Amino acid sequence: MIVRMVAVILLAAGLGRTGIAQEKANSCSVNFTSPQSGDRVAGEGDASGSATNLPPGTHVWVFAHRRGLGLWWPQGGGAAKLQEGGKWRVFVTYGQNRDLGSEFELTTAVLADADDADMNNWIKRAEETGQYPGIRLPASQQGCITKTIVVTRER
Repeated sequence: MIVRMVAVILLAAGLGRTGIAQEKANSCSVNFTSPQSGDRVAGEGDASGSATNLPPGTHVWVFAHRRGLGLWWPQGGGAAKLQEGGKWRVFVTYGQNRDLGSEFELTTAVLADADDADMNNWIKRAEETGQYPGIRLPASQQGCITKTIVVTRER
């Protein structure tokens, strides 16, 4: 009887591990392909990457800021447009001329429809007023793995 109980417990524990491994393999993730951490970048240019297993009704946003600041700026004028295979490309601005030689962080967030609408309202207000205030980085969808890279602005 005890042997059977131990066998059942071990079997259940093994299935749990398999489930966790499968869940991680199927989890939502967003990665950068260019630039990569450590790259030197001009004042502006494209960032690209890929997104996999995004939950329905979610959107990939790219954010940038000068390293050390608590505020972030959405890039690309809206959510990234996903192409075949989840590939995306967004235009990024790395600060101003005074930021030459500074490190910048780029990150992504996977936002649900409501947060996407809030970000689009920020874009609309910024375009109407010409004011681009920094924002707190919105929380990415739970279970979505996002990356942050660090680049240095030159030129």
